[in-house]
Amino acid sequence: MQQPVPARHWRDTMLSLAAILFGISAPLFFFGRAALGVGLGLSLLLAIVSADHGAAWRKMRNDFMGPLGLLIVATLIVFLISAIGSVVPSKSIETWVARFSMLSGIWYLMRLIQLKARIAWDSCILATWALIIFCVFSIVVHPELLSLKALREPNFNFDITRRLKPVGSFLIFGAMMLVADAFDRKGVRKYVSVIAAIAILPILEVSQGRANVAAILAAGCAMGICLVFLIKSRFIKVAVFAGIAVAIVGVLLWLGEVTGNMSDLRGFVPYLPTWLVDVHRQMIWQFTYSHVFDHPLIGYGINASPWVPGANELAGSSTQSVLPGHPHSWFMEIWLEVGIIGLLVMVPMVACCAVTAFVDVLRNGGKVSALPLAMLAAYWFAGLFNYSFWTSWWFGVFMLGISLAFLRREWLLLGKPALGGRQTLLRRKTMIVCAEDWSFVSHRIGLGRAALVRGDDVVVACNVGDAADALRSEGFRVVDVPIARGGLSPLKSLKTVKSLACLIRREQPDVIVNVAIQCVVLSAFAGLLVGAKRSVNMITGLGFLFVSGGVNARVVRHIVSLVLRVYARCPSINVIVQNRDDHALMSDLGFRESRLALIRGSGVDISAFAPRTTSSDGPKTAIFVARMLWSKGLAELIEAARILKSRNRTYRFLLVGDADPANPDSASESDLVKWQQDGLIEWLGKRSDIAHLLRSADLAVLPSWREGLPKSLLEAASSGLAMVSTDVPGCREIVSHQENGLLVPLRDANALADAIEKLMEDDATRHAYGAAARGLVERELCDQVIIAKTLAFVTGTAPVDHVHAVRFGPQKT
Repeated sequence: MQQPVPARHWRDTMLSLAAILFGISAPLFFFGRAALGVGLGLSLLLAIVSADHGAAWRKMRNDFMGPLGLLIVATLIVFLISAIGSVVPSKSIETWVARFSMLSGIWYLMRLIQLKARIAWDSCILATWALIIFCVFSIVVHPELLSLKALREPNFNFDITRRLKPVGSFLIFGAMMLVADAFDRKGVRKYVSVIAAIAILPILEVSQGRANVAAILAAGCAMGICLVFLIKSRFIKVAVFAGIAVAIVGVLLWLGEVTGNMSDLRGFVPYLPTWLVDVHRQMIWQFTYSHVFDHPLIGYGINASPWVPGANELAGSSTQSVLPGHPHSWFMEIWLEVGIIGLLVMVPMVACCAVTAFVDVLRNGGKVSALPLAMLAAYWFAGLFNYSFWTSWWFGVFMLGISLAFLRREWLLLGKPALGGRQTLLRRKTMIVCAEDWSFVSHRIGLGRAALVRGDDVVVACNVGDAADALRSEGFRVVDVPIARGGLSPLKSLKTVKSLACLIRREQPDVIVNVAIQCVVLSAFAGLLVGAKRSVNMITGLGFLFVSGGVNARVVRHIVSLVLRVYARCPSINVIVQNRDDHALMSDLGFRESRLALIRGSGVDISAFAPRTTSSDGPKTAIFVARMLWSKGLAELIEAARILKSRNRTYRFLLVGDADPANPDSASESDLVKWQQDGLIEWLGKRSDIAHLLRSADLAVLPSWREGLPKSLLEAASSGLAMVSTDVPGCREIVSHQENGLLVPLRDANALADAIEKLMEDDATRHAYGAAARGLVERELCDQVIIAKTLAFVTGTAPVDHVHAVRFGPQKT
């Protein structure tokens, strides 16, 4: 769960008021479009003053970065092109700006009030109850109550059908919300919502809202089709089919009765059955089709149908204004006004809406995802037979309804009691991907424990080894994933991507933390394939590929750089680097500052890695802790040991770490054994008592070719050791020349030998450098500081003051 940021009381109150106004804005449409606009405007104003804009913007940006969001953006762009080329540019551009503002404003407002979404939902339900009760009472007792003008002027010709028809456009969505609310409730309120939803039907009957009834039919059929896929019982499937058929027949009979008196219009011969589509619409559609090829690419311009030649004459021949309002079908309207280009983006967008909602129901169940599907089916199907795509109130109440539907869906998916009952805290899921379980223990155990303490479900994906059982005993879920290591095999890499993609799709983590460049490239790609929400990629050093001069390495280096450039354009991908050089490189590749963090190292437990308190009586010891890789400067170290031996210096060189046969950069065990037999080094292999070995040493040495920020030097500095390293990225982040150690040129064994000899023979300087190194770690590089910074960037929250370090292994309770 994200760390809560305390809010002042007045902000919380204002955000609650904003949520209430958001919820009641759609029912407020009963009083007119102005009431709808005032409600939304006041809600937005209060939310802007009191809400967290950073979180709202990130969520909204993620909403529009999926396939459907990109289609919506493409549609808006195409509509703007059509508006600019319209036959009436001022009208079209004004309409485009208004719809764009309404879409972005309502969606952003939804994200601003997300913390108070339950209040918004309850407000909308209660306001809908009140609206339905008032309308039914007025219909039964005194219809003039629906119109203030009719009450003030007794001779006013009041038409209840025209008064209720616009309100019915909201009530079709209100009915769906009331049904969903009934599923979420227990007790009396469940039945109140059901009764209110049923009471909408007589309102629609009085208003003769044919398109509204068709919308409800579409919503019911969409849900029925989903039930057929979800229900296993063949008998119930047949019953659902029968129910759909009965509903369709009933609606068609009702439509036939309503349209029976519209069978002729000024000599126009209908080409479709009038019990299905009345003559007015048939005439309009025929007229529209006769003009769609006048401007085939971008049409006449959005909301420009009144300016189609002959439109006014057609309206004048009718008993009602039929075309200057709209062509009574969103498909025909888009075709006429935005042309073929408009259809090429609009139709896929509608199809994507349908597929996305349908798949969501199949994946998450009807209770969670049925409401958005029903609203989408109602909106687009009703729009095929009546409403204009540009009608502000129709579009507005749909946007408000679908926004509340999405918020409810998110509550249910997060496992909270939907809208009622006691709220439970969401347990976030964090996935950490690294090459080996031992590397997680040595470098990222602190971050993992901090996430556990925060309440996260922490999944560690890696090649499983001896450390897995101890990690599981601490509460981590360790999953064995074949992380490709060593070599450049495309087949191994594809196998890793496939395994990670399946794992990410199954686990649906809130954030994925990828450690080291190989996991960054492969896991981030897998996350993009399956729509990972957020990934934080730790560039802990650019490794063998970025320091090797081999042909294969150079080719892969260019590929990796290209991949990172692509990742820089993906908003869900964030990067942590450990030194200024890598930060500059990532910036050059295109990562913005908001998605790029410089955090020096992985932290160290300063209580475990503490300076020794007694002097050593044996020979002075230089310690090298790393994998036995040539890129760690192993050859230069061996040569420096040989040079110092030729000078009759009897220093001990302890080499701690494994050879890595899977890595083409690794020295062989036979080489190490031979050097030991020559008296140059003492190779200890992999050890678990690094802290003890560091306390017994006098000097830390790491002549690496390139690093992120080396853990071995971090632990050595915490242990109060002076350091000798190369003047390369990463190493110079922790070694300050002539302050806490010495920096030597890259691949210069003579300079390395001189630096080692200088510090070994100057006890006072060596001890002063060691004390300075310890002070640096305590101030800037300890676990408490680094883990807090890392956790803050991983979660996108404000950093906590510090995080307590815990030793690895089963803990006593």
